[in-house]
Amino acid sequence: MTTYLLTGDVGGTNSRMGLYSVEDRIPLVVKYYRNQDYMSEKQDGIFEKKIIAPFLQHCWETNLKLAPLDEVEIIACLAIAGPVRNNKVSMSNLHNIVIDGTAIAKQLYCPNEPYLAMIKVCKIINDFVAQGYGCLTLKPNEVKELNPGSLEKIDPTGPKVCVGAGTGLGECYLTPDLDGTYQCFPSEGGHVEWAPRNDLEGKLWKYLKAKFNYLNRVSVERVVSGTGLGNVYEFLSKEFPKRVNPKVQAEFETAGDQKGKVVAIGSSEKGSLCEQAIKIMMSAYGSEAGSAAVKFIPTGGLYMTGGLTPKNIHWIEGQDSPFMTAYHDKGRVSPLLDTVPVFAVMTEDLGVRGAHKSAQLEYERYHSHANETTASKSSSDSDKYTMFLSNAALAGAIGVIVGLAMGRK
Repeated sequence: MTTYLLTGDVGGTNSRMGLYSVEDRIPLVVKYYRNQDYMSEKQDGIFEKKIIAPFLQHCWETNLKLAPLDEVEIIACLAIAGPVRNNKVSMSNLHNIVIDGTAIAKQLYCPNEPYLAMIKVCKIINDFVAQGYGCLTLKPNEVKELNPGSLEKIDPTGPKVCVGAGTGLGECYLTPDLDGTYQCFPSEGGHVEWAPRNDLEGKLWKYLKAKFNYLNRVSVERVVSGTGLGNVYEFLSKEFPKRVNPKVQAEFETAGDQKGKVVAIGSSEKGSLCEQAIKIMMSAYGSEAGSAAVKFIPTGGLYMTGGLTPKNIHWIEGQDSPFMTAYHDKGRVSPLLDTVPVFAVMTEDLGVRGAHKSAQLEYERYHSHANETTASKSSSDSDKYTMFLSNAALAGAIGVIVGLAMGRK
């Protein structure tokens, strides 16, 4: 039997699927899916039917070196945006679609979908748990120091924190166990309250509160994310209608879930609403990063991940950038933030790395359990055989004794 590892980094916008051999970190096949094109509405089992099964079919159609289907088992790990309970997740940013790992691994063989039958284990983890484990694989050339001297400041036993903006805003933290091995813990920190920091942001807070029909709060993710950037621009376009660029506005209004991308592209125009919007968003991003640093004091490193970080690094790096200015603006505890190593992660495959690591662990557990079961059965059979021999020996001894007794008569 040949084992392959299946990974998925499933965000609010895209899914990156990969198939690996057990021995290799380099995927045999990789394919991207834009979720909205494949999961436009909520249906039971839609993810495995519309993405997993077609991806596996693609693998076997394009890679002729893969083993025959009837000689394959697959161990899967899916890193998904949303809180995970009982090995399932409801994707709040995608129609509340439910992805159930246990159900995926229990698919019955069907002639029309033979690929799902190969999956023996399907582990669901939070997407930022995968980001956290992915951070453990980073090399110095894959990050940029945001606090000067950050690489030298790292405490190898200190807690680590990841904060990353993409379609939404994710956060997680890691701490080492007694053996020094880091364990990652999920968080929904992106949904804590956003605090405006000036009068204009106060108006933005009121606008977003009304837009989303909140009574008393607006979450950080409504500002710090791709969709958040769109929200900020939308507010500014209504607050300053005379400054609206008609061409940009037309693109924005027809961009669907890519409105943030339109604003990011338009931010290169000096003095534009797009530039103002991204400065507000990046300032809020830096403020949230500083808040995470104050809460956790991550002497092992504060890592800024997510798709928006490398794409907008010029708004993030530099002590005078909107991001770093807000990061350090913490009043009496501001000096504490100078001691925290802060990095911008310039690679976008951390989720894939973390999902791959988790899939490897599941593979080891799966086969360790199988070996224990086999060993237990062998031990049981051996015990039965030993008992049989013991009973036979006892019966033979009794026969000899009886025979001697009868001989004396």
